[in-house]
Amino acid sequence: MIALLDTAALDHPYPLIRGGGLFLMCVGAGFLLCWIFPKHWIPFAIGGGVAGFIASGLSALLPRIGTIAPVHIIALVGSMVLEMGLIYLAITRFKDAGTRKLLMAILFVVGLHFIPMGLAHGPLILTLGVLCCLNAFIGFRAERVDWRVFGVIDALLKLGFGLWMFLAYPAFTYPF
Repeated sequence: MIALLDTAALDHPYPLIRGGGLFLMCVGAGFLLCWIFPKHWIPFAIGGGVAGFIASGLSALLPRIGTIAPVHIIALVGSMVLEMGLIYLAITRFKDAGTRKLLMAILFVVGLHFIPMGLAHGPLILTLGVLCCLNAFIGFRAERVDWRVFGVIDALLKLGFGLWMFLAYPAFTYPF
């Protein structure tokens, strides 16, 4: 029975995928609640982030699906450092450009940081990154559409891809 629970023999190329999926589910749900209840966005944003970190950490208790390699950790850390630096630049550049442009720039940066994260979590998060960037780019340009629509789409993308990464591993997570 223990052998059935320990799926490490699969040697999945992205053993951190379930933790990433849990993180995205929590963050996506938190941000979706931010857009639904904008007066209370701060506790939902913080709650989604904290729940995501806790859930991602607790995913280590799940049965293993492979060996974590240094490239996985480097990709995670590197993408977070990239995100922090680019968010600083986005805020500096767009702080006086209005809420729409500032938030779309931040959503674009968050999408960008998912792309190198593909080395750790696989092609699904890379695809999510491209879709998030595209959504933010369209939101930046399509000024006749309420900018909040693009925030909801972004949150739903994160929630949906998080569910897919967590529940559908490893069938849909191998390289294309």
